Amino acid sequence: MSTTTKASTKPMDEDAPIASRMADQISNGIDEVARKASRFTERLRENGSALNDELSAASERFGDGAKRLGSVASEQIRAHPLAAIGIAVAAGVIVSRLMRRR
Repeated sequence: MSTTTKASTKPMDEDAPIASRMADQISNGIDEVARKASRFTERLRENGSALNDELSAASERFGDGAKRLGSVASEQIRAHPLAAIGIAVAAGVIVSRLMRRR
């Protein structure tokens, strides 16, 4: 029986370095994934910040353009009130006809 005991312990001793190497490889793989996840998270933050800045700037431009359009329209209505009424009536007739067809 002592030969059986030696035979059964020998493969376990041989597997110990393999298990250790596998554990090291798994540990290295986990570390690499953590580094890549950290880099990816940082890039997401940077891109999110840049996108937020761009959207804020676009919002300001849109608001400024809407204000200018409103002031120009207001000036034109005051300068040509009959034309403004005619355009409003024509737009109303067109919209009402389009709505009736549906």
